[in-house]
Amino acid sequence: MLRHVHLKMRQGMMHQGVEDFLSGQSMLCTTGQTPSSTARVDVCVTDDKTSLLKSVSERAPIILCADFANRSEVMSAVQKGVQGCVSVWGSYQQLLNAIDCVCQGQKFLCPLLSELVCTSLEQPVNGQLTPRESEVINWISFGYSSKQIGRKLGLSHYTVETHRRNIMLKIGARNVAELTRYAFSRELAEKNSLKNEAHHD
Repeated sequence: MLRHVHLKMRQGMMHQGVEDFLSGQSMLCTTGQTPSSTARVDVCVTDDKTSLLKSVSERAPIILCADFANRSEVMSAVQKGVQGCVSVWGSYQQLLNAIDCVCQGQKFLCPLLSELVCTSLEQPVNGQLTPRESEVINWISFGYSSKQIGRKLGLSHYTVETHRRNIMLKIGARNVAELTRYAFSRELAEKNSLKNEAHHD
């Protein structure tokens, strides 16, 4: 089915890639900030999280294609009226699926964001990190990369990167080096705690 898609995206490789892909899927793409009042628009695709309130005033459903850092950003977009959310780390096929869903009046979250929302609902332990985040930071302390951790835990490395970002926010780490130092010191603290318990026993 021919869809009329309005791309409200910043110019660049991502914009061009999305336009080329959709055009090859029998979709008619228009660009620019505001389509004319007489133009047919079935769906609007944007990558701008900061102007969502203006975007949702459009007469067509909105799909936000962005780098979501956490569950709050996803839920904020949905609460503002966005019908579909797709991670920039996802595939073009996921964007195509999102367009089909929202044009049928349904909501859409790509698999990466669905996983992000679900994993972030885990209850935090030790007053700070979730069980999954604790697993991730333990592997970080052993020097494992995101891809290696992903293979160990059965997660995509994009999801592991999201956990790393969330951990950094929680512990106040400004860079990967500080995160690694924290992970290493945390592992040492746990080992010392176990030694002390064994000594008292």
